[in-house]
Amino acid sequence: MSELKAPALFTLYLKALLRNPWAWAPAPALAGFAAVFAARGPEVGLVSTFALALLAFPPLWLALAVPMLAEREEWAFWAAFPGKAGRLYRAGAFGVAAAFLPPLLLGAGLAGGVLGLGAGPALLLFGLLALVGLYWAGVAALASAFSPEPPRALGLGLAFWAALVLLYEPVVVGLAVALADWPLEAPLLAAVLSNPMELARIGLLKTLGVPVLVGPVGYLLDRFLGAWGPALMLATFGFWVALFFALAGWIFARRDR
Repeated sequence: MSELKAPALFTLYLKALLRNPWAWAPAPALAGFAAVFAARGPEVGLVSTFALALLAFPPLWLALAVPMLAEREEWAFWAAFPGKAGRLYRAGAFGVAAAFLPPLLLGAGLAGGVLGLGAGPALLLFGLLALVGLYWAGVAALASAFSPEPPRALGLGLAFWAALVLLYEPVVVGLAVALADWPLEAPLLAAVLSNPMELARIGLLKTLGVPVLVGPVGYLLDRFLGAWGPALMLATFGFWVALFFALAGWIFARRDR
């Protein structure tokens, strides 16, 4: 057992999740979303497909990832590797994250075909969804590190998802209204950094040239960030993904099993 390596855990979890038929659900789902919005035109259809995926996929990803990472039997297994538990746990979590990507690639290709898009927009859809998938894999890893009970860990992850979906927009709009007489750049930038999904959605609108940049975040990106928007998006996702996985490994290695 002392010879167990992180790459082996990465591969083990990658293959285990890809054997689950539900892991492939995003592929037909993206094609279905695209078919629903196809009549609106390619660009608007792509934006609408991405927006619906942002709502629908995180709960699925959490439901797939958390049971693999939060079982008590798994914790007992990791405990046999003193000094390596955190690193091995992160390797398994990265394997789960990597398993999200093939269905997204297939689904982006199907959605692009339904919408009549070229390879560029389809790859853009895949790239943005891949970033979102890595983010939620990090959330799943962190929630599972907090608790060895899958229902509780899943509840933590879903509560975080609900907060981003239900509370983020009202809080940002309320902040913009409350600070209407003050410079908004700093608080809006903080809001952007706290929710990279919104940053990805607005970034897609801006990249496609769809003239629907609405809301405080769109105002910030359109007027002040300009060409730095894509770089900020990548940096923000990179920061949160790295933080979630680092914290997950650190907490996992130090919890009382």
